[in-house]
Amino acid sequence: MNRRNHSFVMESKLHDVKGRVDYISSPKRQENLYAVFSNVEDSYWDLLTEQNQRDFAKSGTEGTCIEARELIIMLPPSLIDYDHEILLKYMTSKFLEKYDVGCCAALHHNKSKTNLHIHLIFSEREIRQEVERKIASRNMFYNESGPFAISCG
Repeated sequence: MNRRNHSFVMESKLHDVKGRVDYISSPKRQENLYAVFSNVEDSYWDLLTEQNQRDFAKSGTEGTCIEARELIIMLPPSLIDYDHEILLKYMTSKFLEKYDVGCCAALHHNKSKTNLHIHLIFSEREIRQEVERKIASRNMFYNESGPFAISCG
């Protein structure tokens, strides 16, 4: 049995999603970058960060806000012979079929070219392009004297 063909998937919590997306997708910062795929505009990550940071601050939770998650997926070395763009789009589309979230993915080799892998950054939430306006559905309210009705119209 050849032990060099092990595969793995590692998941990480991201506290700076914009920086990480830039890092994995930048040809200047990645010497063995073969392909990049995204199903969202760059501004999506700005909106996601703002929304997550705002909700995290409101929650009063201790610690650091998790803005997104990243999977690092090791691939068999033989896949390097496939078209890089098609390989990355295929792998990412399988993930999106199941989860339908915003994502950015990049196909890389490590510096020594011994580990072909995909970085797949994804949102855990749906981004609202506009503020959701909520309207109370009840017409009975309470104060210190008890219930009272409000008529609308």
